[in-house]
Amino acid sequence: MKKMVLSLRIVLLLGSVGLFAFILYLIKKGKLEIKYSIIWMAFSAAMLLFAIFPYFVLILGDIAGVIDPVNFIFLSQIVFILLILLSVSAVISGFSQKIKKLAQANAFLERRVRELEESINNK
Repeated sequence: MKKMVLSLRIVLLLGSVGLFAFILYLIKKGKLEIKYSIIWMAFSAAMLLFAIFPYFVLILGDIAGVIDPVNFIFLSQIVFILLILLSVSAVISGFSQKIKKLAQANAFLERRVRELEESINNK
């Protein structure tokens, strides 16, 4: 039966604890909102579980058809990166729509101000 190397477990453990601490630090400093930190915390928790219970990695790796446990770790990190990209794309799309509406409202208000200035000047 395959085994997960101890050095990989230690790196996963230290990395996940470090990532979790860094996420909490960013939240505390106001650099990261809680709603955006949830997926990062979930990833950190998954890597922590993989480090503490390497059997999960072996079972999930067998289910996914991955030969080496480290390859499953890489696969899970790639999936995580894709989820982050998807969520960032969704946020950017929302901001883009809001910016478009704000620009249209601003143009309308500028036109209204110009019309009011012209009506004042014509009196």
